Order: sequence, then C-alpha cells, then structure tokens
Amino acid sequence: MSQIACIVLPVYNEAVNLRLLLPRIFDQQERIATHELHVLVVDDNSPDGTAAVVEEHRKRFPRLHLLHGERQGLGCAYQRGMAHALATLRPALIFEMDADLQHDPDLIPGFIARSQEGYTVQIGSRYVPGGATPDFPWHRRLVSRVGNWLARVGGGLSPIRDITSGYRCIDAALLTRCDLHHLATRGYAFQTSLLSELVHHGARVVEIPIVFPDRLYGQSKLSSRDYVEFLVMLVKLTLRRRWLPRRLSPAFRRPAKPIAKVPV
Repeated sequence: MSQIACIVLPVYNEAVNLRLLLPRIFDQQERIATHELHVLVVDDNSPDGTAAVVEEHRKRFPRLHLLHGERQGLGCAYQRGMAHALATLRPALIFEMDADLQHDPDLIPGFIARSQEGYTVQIGSRYVPGGATPDFPWHRRLVSRVGNWLARVGGGLSPIRDITSGYRCIDAALLTRCDLHHLATRGYAFQTSLLSELVHHGARVVEIPIVFPDRLYGQSKLSSRDYVEFLVMLVKLTLRRRWLPRRLSPAFRRPAKPIAKVPV
C-alpha cells in the first residue's frame, strides 16, 4: 500500500480559487508513484459557499476531505487541520499550501521526490536563486524581506532564506514530535513559529525555488494584527532560544536546483 501525502488547505472565502485548484492538485497523482495524494480543506465557515464547492468536488475526488471550524486565524486552522490529518489519515507527509493559486501544484511531485532523499522539511522559497515574486510592489517586497531577516536573527534560523513561506512539505513523524499547542500564534506568524519548532527537533531542511505571483481572485487575509503578532512571536522565539538547546541539523542545506520550471 502506498504511503499518504496529505495537503492541508486552510481556506476562508476561496470558492472561486478551489474550483480551479482542486483538479490541478489531484492531476498530480499520475506523476506520483510513491504516495497516495489526499487533500484536507480546513474551512473556517466561509460565507461564500466554499464548503459547497468542496462537497461538489468530493464526488469526483474521493481523497478530498473537509473539516469545518470557527474562524480563528491561519495558525489555528493549520493546527486543527494537521491534528485531524495525523489522527485520521496517518500520512507520511503533510503539505502546507495556500488555496489562492499562488502555490503551483505542479511542484508537488518534486517535493515528494525530495522527501525520498532524506529531507524532512522542504520549503518553497521565493528568495533563493530561481525563486521570484514578480508581481509584488516594492513596499510589499520590503516588508517581506525585513520580516524574513528579523525571523532569521530572532528565531535563530539564519541558514534559511524564506522563513515565512507557506508552501512546505513536512515529514509527519517529525511533526508529531513538535508541540504545536505552545505555538501561541493565531495568524500568519504560525509559519515562522512552526519552522522554528521543526528546526529545534532536528529538521533536515532544503529550500526549493518557486515563483510566487499575486493572487488573481479574492483578497489577502493578512492584517495589521498579523504584523503585531509576528513581532510578539519573534520576542518569544528569542527568549525560548536562551532556555532550550537548539539541535540544528548539520545537514541544513542551501537551495536545491529547481524541481520544475514555472513561468514568471
């Protein structure tokens, strides 16, 4: 029996994007021989009919799953989704992925192939050679770059270039060793906090270059509250580093070669 790779998709008002994204994800199965691809949509009670779109596609894709919940932020949705996936599907790999078409599903088989080489955390990176953010205005690039720099310094993650990326493939066995409940982040700061936790537990990391375009449909959920939470989280990570031993794997890697060509 094939192992399971589960993509956790937190969503809020992504009905239009999911109609396009879900078929593209499941189309990748024919390129994957080692794992059975599942998708868990974590819907925060979207009022735009997101859940209905998922139910409609479940008739076509039996490995599509839906988890409902109250809207509490991206971090809470990921914690809920990962816990559910680990308990019910027992996957070998768990993906983090956005549902807004900014993360290319064509890269999924390459991520899974890399996992067979011993990497326990793979990051879709915008800031390594081959990666790009072609549609970002200058101020958005500046905020992203500064945020990543602060995370590298405060979180002790200096070998990693794209710490805030939301496109990742994580070894489920590594994830089960992490205490997600102490990650007191409700929003986007969860990405940095989780990565720090994974590294503290000996993650073997590789960055895969990706092209990250702007979203075509819907609106970004990033708010001013997320920026404040990010800064608070950095303080917590800095203090935590003083008390907990840091087991940074010597196998930490700089960027890998691109696993797929993505048009800019």
